Amino acid sequence: MLDFKQELQKLLKREPRPLPGDELAEAALAGQRALAQLSKKQSELSMQIEEIYDVVGSMDTAALQDAMRSEQRRADALAGAVMGLCDILEDFCAYAQNSGDAELDRQAQMMRGNSGSLLERCGFARLGEVGQPLDPEIHAAQAAAVSPIPREHVAQVLQSGYRYHGAVVRKAAVVLSEGPEEEEHEQYGQHEQHEQHEQHEQYERHGQHEQYEQHERHGQDRWN
Repeated sequence: MLDFKQELQKLLKREPRPLPGDELAEAALAGQRALAQLSKKQSELSMQIEEIYDVVGSMDTAALQDAMRSEQRRADALAGAVMGLCDILEDFCAYAQNSGDAELDRQAQMMRGNSGSLLERCGFARLGEVGQPLDPEIHAAQAAAVSPIPREHVAQVLQSGYRYHGAVVRKAAVVLSEGPEEEEHEQYGQHEQHEQHEQHEQYERHGQHEQYEQHERHGQDRWN
């Protein structure tokens, strides 16, 4: 049976002799040397891969699964801690915005912006902004309210959501807009008009039915 590794070692040790003054032979020799070096590297890589497979194969599957679950728990705990700290910052920003202190509000919003940049560098992304169209993948609607913002768009963010390395770990709790108050009144008026039209048609049908009954009774009286 042919020993591939032994034959490869023989090939690596063999150097063809170029013809004197033949540039083509010199180029061919250089090419053979480069190919031999490449083959050597490939052989070393194959041996390393076999060693890795041997190490992985010798590992206890249950222990490996436990290690992966432990790592996932640590990642979940980290994400929970980061979101908790961000919630505290969000509460502070809301307080500053409602305090009437313009300078405090400015500094709070600057802190919020800086925290967003830091979150992105750590693999987090804040979810939920006023004016966004409703996206069930990242928004969890908690209520609806009249707002100048278009219908089915975010009117208020109650709690920011977060995405961690592309996966949504918490949806943003939001209030949806029902549209402007004028639009609500207009829709209400259209509904009222529709109901009035329905009632008018019912009255007409009822009146026609009464006229028909009176006509029938009159005809019967004449025959009697």
